[in-house]
Amino acid sequence: MVEKSYSYKKPRLMWMVLLVLFGTSIVKAQKSKVILSVQDKRKLISEIKASERSLSNLKVESEAWVEEKSSTSSLSDPCEPWKRTAICAITTAWFDGRPKGKRRVDVHLEVTEWREGAAPYFEKSYSLGFDGQYGRIAEHSTGYSGKTYPSRRGEILPSVPRQLKLKYLYSCTGRQFSSIFFFGEEGFTFSQLAEASITPAALEAKTFEFTLEEFQGVECIKLGSGHQKWGHISYWLDPARGFALLGHDNISVREDGAERVSTRIRVTKLKEVDPNTWWPMEAYVESDRHEPGEPYKRTVYRASDVVANDPNFDETIFTVPFHDGYLVDDQVADRKYTVGQK
Repeated sequence: MVEKSYSYKKPRLMWMVLLVLFGTSIVKAQKSKVILSVQDKRKLISEIKASERSLSNLKVESEAWVEEKSSTSSLSDPCEPWKRTAICAITTAWFDGRPKGKRRVDVHLEVTEWREGAAPYFEKSYSLGFDGQYGRIAEHSTGYSGKTYPSRRGEILPSVPRQLKLKYLYSCTGRQFSSIFFFGEEGFTFSQLAEASITPAALEAKTFEFTLEEFQGVECIKLGSGHQKWGHISYWLDPARGFALLGHDNISVREDGAERVSTRIRVTKLKEVDPNTWWPMEAYVESDRHEPGEPYKRTVYRASDVVANDPNFDETIFTVPFHDGYLVDDQVADRKYTVGQK
């Protein structure tokens, strides 16, 4: 398995073959941008789907943290370095490779701001899981300022735990930057987004942009949507590496006409974790300030280990266990009990 940064450039011969495959229906809009016909889009969607299906199960060990800087000039001001804050999360995550499929995240340590002012930071550890039918939450510990205490509480839910659908956890585990990426509350694949671009209504309204475009030195597929007046969303995928995500921009337009970076993602390291299956190993999520005077913030994600398509993968991992002494609120069976007590 070889790690490569996003500056890797696909061999020119492969790119020429791709252009020949698309045929003469491609219209060159500018030197670095090629507009695709509907027929070309359908071919690409089929290839993206095949790449997405190559992922059947996944385990990710990762860490994420928040950095900030107070520069008032611009989000990307190089004169002021980013400084790491205490906000962080260390996780182990398992997925079955589907956007709405089985999943589990063990948060070994989560440090957040204490909103009530009792202490600067709030710490906890917990596990979240969805086995395809029921959700489970196990709270292991809680505390503040380095002092933690056992929590030992559990819940059984009739659906996916709300926390598993938060963009925050998607960023911590790398899922937000992957083929099972976060888009909306439940998540969709890039092929589903691409298919939406060629519906009759989308074609008539010209809602989506689906082009070949160079992005930071890599020849990519760009999926874009939005209206010039309200803003636009763009995703850049690398066809040479299983259509892995390299970048994402969510740009909104203020009432005064100025653009605001709602979300900017840059994936700076990818790893081939199985033949033609690439997973993000490092990524950055930046956003503009909501109010003047607030510090700029960004989330840094880094994976330390990724295992994909393990033939011995045990799906019972998605059922979060409750150990002896845990007080469980079973909302499915409508009862409460303590594990280990008769």
